[in-house]
Amino acid sequence: MADPEGYGFPDDGAGDDERSIISSRGLEAFGRKVTTTANHLIGPNAEDVSGHYKTAMAEVNKQMRRPKIQRSMFSMAKTTPTDMVRSKLSTSEIQHRALTHLPDELLSNIPEHENSYSLFQGFQASFPELTDDGKKHRRRVSRGRKLIDDGKASPSDPKRLGQLKRERASMIHELNLLGVRKSMSSAEIREIDNKIANLHGMRRIILERLAGFEQDEAVLEHDLIDVEGRVEEAQLLVDEAEEIAKNTATKDEEDLAGDGEIHEFMSQSVYEKIPESAQTTPSRKSKKVHRKKSMPILHEHFEPGSSIREIRAHKETITALDFDAPFGTLVTAALDDTVRVWDLNAGRCMGHLEGHTASVRTLQVEDNILATGSMDATIKLWDLNKTRYDPHGAQYGKGEDDEDAIAWETADDHLEPPEGSMDECELYTLQAHVDEITALHFRGDVLVSGSADKTIRHWDLEKGRAVQTLDVMWAAAQASATIGSGDNGWRPTGRASGRDADFVGALQVFESALACGTADGMVRLWDLRSGQVHRSLVGHTGAVTCLQFDDVHLITGSVDRSIRIWDLRTGSIYDAYAYDNPITDMEFDARRIVSAAGEDVVKVYDKVEGRQWDCGAGVTAAEEGKSPSVIERVGVKDGYLGCRTALLERYIDAASAVKNEASPSGTITLLQDEIAKPTQPYQQLLSRQAELLKGWHGKGVQEINTELLHKRLEDVASIAMSKFYSYRYDRVPDCWRYLYTNTMVLMSFFHLLQVDEQQDGSDVWNIVVEKLDRALITTGGQSDCIPRSWFDGTMESLSGLLSKSSEEPLPKRRKTQPSLFSTEEPHGRPVLTAERTISRHRDWTLEKFEDYMNSAEEPPQPIIFSDLIDSWTALTDRPWRSVDHLLNATLGGRRLVPIEVGRSYVDEGWGQELINFKTFLSKYILTSEGQVGYLAQHNLFTQIPSLRNDVQIPDFCWADVPGHPTDVSKNQEKLDMPSMNAWFGPAKTITPLHTDGYHNLLCQVVGTKYVRLYPPSATEKMRPRKAEEGVDMSNTSEVDVGILEGWDPHDGSPDELEELKANLSGVDYWEGILGPGDTLLIPMGWWHYVRSLSISFSVSFWWN
Repeated sequence: MADPEGYGFPDDGAGDDERSIISSRGLEAFGRKVTTTANHLIGPNAEDVSGHYKTAMAEVNKQMRRPKIQRSMFSMAKTTPTDMVRSKLSTSEIQHRALTHLPDELLSNIPEHENSYSLFQGFQASFPELTDDGKKHRRRVSRGRKLIDDGKASPSDPKRLGQLKRERASMIHELNLLGVRKSMSSAEIREIDNKIANLHGMRRIILERLAGFEQDEAVLEHDLIDVEGRVEEAQLLVDEAEEIAKNTATKDEEDLAGDGEIHEFMSQSVYEKIPESAQTTPSRKSKKVHRKKSMPILHEHFEPGSSIREIRAHKETITALDFDAPFGTLVTAALDDTVRVWDLNAGRCMGHLEGHTASVRTLQVEDNILATGSMDATIKLWDLNKTRYDPHGAQYGKGEDDEDAIAWETADDHLEPPEGSMDECELYTLQAHVDEITALHFRGDVLVSGSADKTIRHWDLEKGRAVQTLDVMWAAAQASATIGSGDNGWRPTGRASGRDADFVGALQVFESALACGTADGMVRLWDLRSGQVHRSLVGHTGAVTCLQFDDVHLITGSVDRSIRIWDLRTGSIYDAYAYDNPITDMEFDARRIVSAAGEDVVKVYDKVEGRQWDCGAGVTAAEEGKSPSVIERVGVKDGYLGCRTALLERYIDAASAVKNEASPSGTITLLQDEIAKPTQPYQQLLSRQAELLKGWHGKGVQEINTELLHKRLEDVASIAMSKFYSYRYDRVPDCWRYLYTNTMVLMSFFHLLQVDEQQDGSDVWNIVVEKLDRALITTGGQSDCIPRSWFDGTMESLSGLLSKSSEEPLPKRRKTQPSLFSTEEPHGRPVLTAERTISRHRDWTLEKFEDYMNSAEEPPQPIIFSDLIDSWTALTDRPWRSVDHLLNATLGGRRLVPIEVGRSYVDEGWGQELINFKTFLSKYILTSEGQVGYLAQHNLFTQIPSLRNDVQIPDFCWADVPGHPTDVSKNQEKLDMPSMNAWFGPAKTITPLHTDGYHNLLCQVVGTKYVRLYPPSATEKMRPRKAEEGVDMSNTSEVDVGILEGWDPHDGSPDELEELKANLSGVDYWEGILGPGDTLLIPMGWWHYVRSLSISFSVSFWWN
């Protein structure tokens, strides 16, 4: 039997036995014997081989009889050849084979892969120096040595040929190795990608698990708060029972009591049941704060900028929002006069807060305490812990099995909350302001509120009353009088806000420190202990709309488009940056500053990394084919952000206002009922169309006859427009102006709703903007139900929405359109006479200018200031010489502008047309062929406030100046604000010789202009024109300076020209050429002629 410990063969020691055939010597002897026997049998041998064979076999038989040999032979018969070979291997060989051996099972289950090279080939490519081929083809010669050898060797040398072949083989070998290594790297990348995808899947699963944990946690915390409330109520009942037990007399005590005592006790009991007088001050409900026992962390694992939830919160425009914590409680207020409370974790409305009699403008949530400020001039405090709301989803008062109960799965179905769920939340009302509340902030028991009544109130929430009133106007006047500088006083800004700015735009309080931003662009820091302004921060040039501060910095946002970061320790600006549109809201946390800047995205500034990025629906809107609205309100808490959109809500508000103008009885409410009568049927028709538009927005186009709707709007607009031809423009009744404006707004809404119906909505956007501009240009935006600020806000929303448009504003723009306007003067420039050239000045103060204008020695004459408008961004940061900037400011050139076509408004064939700004540039400015088009004397800055923000009213326009120098009857009514007009056109556009009824500052921004002026004393020589078609033209001269000087052709006889020159002989005049940055003073009564020498853009300011 074979040895169980081995292969059944003798051990190594037995192998040395010479008698064993298994030993080497035995095998050799046995081989010789067998070989000899075979040779004797086969080979030619004359000897007798039979005896030799028998002898040899006898020897074999002798050996086979040995017991050890027999056991070996039996064991060999049962052993495979593999085992026979293994039995003779050395120990080191066995160990090596054991480490490198792979079982057949592993070799049969090798996974498939896309790599075309084996692991061994990869090893050879990665470490070629360890292989024989690598050593053979290793290149050791440097490039410099190679160049030297190439110079010495002859091309015909056989050795050189062999060397080149070897080098070629080496290069081919290296190239193959690089291919192998590239393939290996690519395979590794694919493997890593697969692992990343698997990790993302695992991460998604864990995020879902975490979300489930947080939902369970929220439910459990709500139940815990409920149980704690019950425990507290039970404890109160127990304490009350113990107190009653102590005061209740026992049976023995009652028996000992007398009748008088019993009578006194009964009287007291009855007295205690008498209700309190109505005049008795009710006990004030205390503010009860429930701190969260757990904080959500799910949002920390979302990608930055990812959308978490979208809620359709209100039917009207949202005016304010705030939330306490991520996935906590959100409160929103809107123009539908509702305040709603939301569970962000479930996306469900918890209830409505009722009590205000008007819309809420501002609110704040802190630790479940809510403060709301309303247009009814009141402030209310609410305890949101008293909400009767079940996070499980069941409506209050219903069982768990009720079919109408809200479940977690229907969290986004926007079901109405149970009625009366917020009835117990109101704490008390603060009343002291006399106008709407525009800003508020509270911390602890201190609340501050700002109002349109131009005051700030300081409230003690513990006592529920006002502690002091801070008068902003008084503080500004005191600062101005004390310091003697206008910087700290109230000052009107030189910029126009996009909408009616709130007097108090933002507030924040911390203990006794108060910061407030107001409409004059000032940020004032108050000490509430003294009620005085501690410091004023000057920097913004527009109304401050938002602010927030921490221990070191204060950050403010303004309608001047800038965000400013102030150092509270020094009062200086630490950092600042700006956007393209006014800032409507801003908040910051430890890392980021988020702001709403008139775009469809939230602008995020990372303070740590110093970079800007966008967040919101507008980031992916182009890819998804959507048109998100402009974001106006933002809130951020620890990196968690909430926002709202505005464009469609604005149109819905306007349509609602138009609809509500007609009451159900058919009467119309307007400013003057007698004027409203002619438009009554059209107003009723327009009201029905407004209702259809609102229905279209809510239900979709399938249920609306859009063709009939559009035709009716066109008909009403045509009827209203016909009245502008029936009356002189300034005598058109207001009711027709109102009707036209309202119709244009509804037509704009109609086309806005069509944007989503067309794949390419660029043409529709043009019509949306055009309709609004027609209302602004034709009627000035006059309406009986839509405020003027609505147009500015809507245009801002459209600007943010269309600012990312990539379409080419002009045909073949990339090839032909310059980035800057040409400064070429194609017709040359006049030669100025030294003695008649207007003098130039700089560094004038307001006092010096007033002294000059009111000098008793001689009346003011024209002068040029070369530094008056150096600070205008139209010359620097937002240059009007840039074609792209003007296109961006006009919504990609979509804004409509009135153009004068012809050389001068006194020429034959002169006319006007309304075209969009893009067409005006391509047709009249950037091409010199065809007719002359001039955007002249148009109040462009009221129509387009974005351009208004590029300029500032010069300080000289606020100077005290004299009236008309020769005719007092020509003095105009004093202007409250200087009148601004734009003058934009190509070379050779002229303004004929004329005089104005105001003092004029003509500011040159782009290009050059020639100006000639005649004094008021030369009025008779100017030959004033007579009335033309009922229009007084006496301020315009019959003298054509261009014809007089030979710059323009003369169609009349030479004698007329000579007579004109003779008439002006000896008349003094002044002349000059204005370049960018120059400002010309044209005193009242002076005749002036203006001629563009190149593409020119100017701004005039009339004042008196």
